[in-house]
Parts: sequence; structure tokens; C-alpha cells
Amino acid sequence: MTRCPRCGTTAAGDEYCLACRSPLRAPTRGASIRGRLERNPLWTALAVLVLAALGALVAIAASSGGSTEATLVVATKMPERTTVRVAPVVGTLATPPPTTAPPIAAPQPPTTPTSTTLTRWTLPDGYTVVLASVPSDNGKATAVQIAKRALSQGLPEVGIIDSQDFAGLHPGYFVVFSGVYASNAEASSHLRQAKAAGYAASYARQVTR
Repeated sequence: MTRCPRCGTTAAGDEYCLACRSPLRAPTRGASIRGRLERNPLWTALAVLVLAALGALVAIAASSGGSTEATLVVATKMPERTTVRVAPVVGTLATPPPTTAPPIAAPQPPTTPTSTTLTRWTLPDGYTVVLASVPSDNGKATAVQIAKRALSQGLPEVGIIDSQDFAGLHPGYFVVFSGVYASNAEASSHLRQAKAAGYAASYARQVTR
């Protein structure tokens, strides 16, 4: 007599309880697996996949010369190469101008200062170069302007005399002269300078009181 461990019903010689269908004997490992596979089709599919994987491993081992070692290939992603582009330099680098010493100025020859003061005639008898004779009616101012211009042009000893004060001159003129000389020849030697200054009508003349 066998008693069902679950519901207590007795069933002689049966593997399963007739009342609750529980197994009356402890199933073996193989019977347990088969019963589980029969009750759940998912386990059957899983078992097929496991057997297929084992078969594949055996085939790989056989093709590699009977070695049971498996080669694991790990694919790693290599870092991408970074390309740095250098932009071309347009134009040329500016170079500083060469440093040169300032030129040394050549010494200037001393210049004779130009007189700005009109010369007064003081000799009782002498020679001079007459630059212009201005009528007294035009006023002395015109004679002064001519004399100032002659001074600015570098003519020596420029002055103005009133012709009525000298016996050797025609009265009624303001005479603009340049130079006081002792002889007619000395006065004549300065005519070229007067004419070069623009007084083309100039001439040498004796002046006496």
C-alpha cells in the first residue's frame, strides 16, 4: 500500500496518486528533466539551442587540430586620426628698416651779417654808385623803399642823400647810393654788383659839398 504524501490517499502500485495526480515516488534526475521538458515546450527549445552550441564548439575544436582551446576575438574601435590643417601665411613679415646714423651736417661758412641801417654820407668829397634818383615831389618814402630793397640784396653801405645839400648834384632829388669810395675807379669797380642786383641804370658819381 502506498500513501500519497500530498493528500493521504492510498493507491497500491501506482506511480501517481489517483486523487491528486501527485507522484508517489521521488522521480530520478533524468525522469525529472524529461517530465519538465514535456510539460514546458520552452525548455525543449532551450535544450535544442544548448545542444547546437555544444556541437558548434566541437566542430571548431576539430577544425583547429583537435585543440579544445577557443580563441576569443575582441573588436575594439581604434581612435580616429585627427588631422590638423595649418593655414598658409599670406604675405611676408615686415622687416624693420635699417638703422642709419643721421648725416653729419657740413660746417657752414660764416656769413657777413646784412646791414639794415641806412648809411649817412659824411665825406666832404668822395665817390659812390648812384642806384636811383627819386624826384622830391614823390616824397622820401619812395627813396627809403628802394634803399631797403638794396640792403636786402646785400649791396654795401646803402643810404639816401638830398641833392640840394651837395653842390655837385642837381637839386630836387633824393639820391639812393651804395658805397663810399675815395676814387672813381674804385666806385666803378662795384658797378657790376649793383647791376647784378637789378639796378641796370646805376652809375659811378662824385659827390662834393
